[in-house]
Amino acid sequence: MEPSVLKRDLDVMKNHLRVKLMMVQGGEPLLHPNVTELLELICQSGMAKCYGVLTNGKLLKHVEHGFWHMLGKYQCELRISCYPDLDPEIVPFATEKSHAHGFSIRPQQIGAFKPLFRKNGGETYYGCPWNRCLTIHEGWFYLCPLTTFFPKQYMGLDEHIDGIPIDGITDTKLQNFLNRTVPLETCKICAGATGDSIPWHQNSSKEEWENEAGLKEALA
Repeated sequence: MEPSVLKRDLDVMKNHLRVKLMMVQGGEPLLHPNVTELLELICQSGMAKCYGVLTNGKLLKHVEHGFWHMLGKYQCELRISCYPDLDPEIVPFATEKSHAHGFSIRPQQIGAFKPLFRKNGGETYYGCPWNRCLTIHEGWFYLCPLTTFFPKQYMGLDEHIDGIPIDGITDTKLQNFLNRTVPLETCKICAGATGDSIPWHQNSSKEEWENEAGLKEALA
């Protein structure tokens, strides 16, 4: 997402929504060439009590100085998903930066994943921990980050079927969307963080990952 697009969307949403925490995440947000600008935009929106970035940490030694300055300027939280292959020097490095610039750091060790896909009637919607991971993306508002790409990429549906347009949004439209009781289309192939855990390992291809994540069975 380009900074100008995010600013446009935030300028609308800040009139209708307040949250406890707002994060720049991905994918991997540090791959974005304008991640520092994106962080500043969400911090300036006034929409949250706390702001931050969620990263796997691998690129932290390569970010610009301005990134660290921005984290400190707004007393942000840097969340690091620490997978087994993460350089052991990264967390101490980031901790040193947090002390120098005045932001908080929250590393989390991750050694396993839940299967991502599972065919169901949409009931995962009612207990899913991602159901309130509210997401702003390219002019649309979603209840869950997975709904930004699952419908088009995996289900052959309209890419915006599980979202509402930000342009023209009202308090009533937003509340109706937030309080909906009907499952999203994405929920019908999503495991909703349930099932047996799979030990972390690096897949060699997208196809291998999709097979292990249960995509074929979910689409059957």
